[in-house]
Amino acid sequence: MQKALIFAAGAAAGFVLGTRSGRQTYEKMRHQSVELWHNPTVQEKVSEATEAVKDKAPQVQHKVGELAKKATHRGSDTNTPANGVSLGDAAGRTPMTTEPATVTSPTEGKHTQGPN
Repeated sequence: MQKALIFAAGAAAGFVLGTRSGRQTYEKMRHQSVELWHNPTVQEKVSEATEAVKDKAPQVQHKVGELAKKATHRGSDTNTPANGVSLGDAAGRTPMTTEPATVTSPTEGKHTQGPN
């Protein structure tokens, strides 16, 4: 019991001291990040990046729209591979045809004895 009380007192003291120093560290980091954000060089780069995104957005939107149409079109036809080439063709082999697998239950063909 005494060990538990000593541990709890140590944890409480560590928490109080940690929060004070933690808050000071947090405030210091926050202040540095605000100073960095307001730096003219950083703001210039942010403006350049914003303009680049605004210039490219219509092109990206158009490209994404085309890709989405292709994906939905391909998704409706399950026999056509996504890139138009089957894996067998890509590897230089002719595609193999297989029969569908037959699924059987584990007890099929086995006789079980029930209560008489």
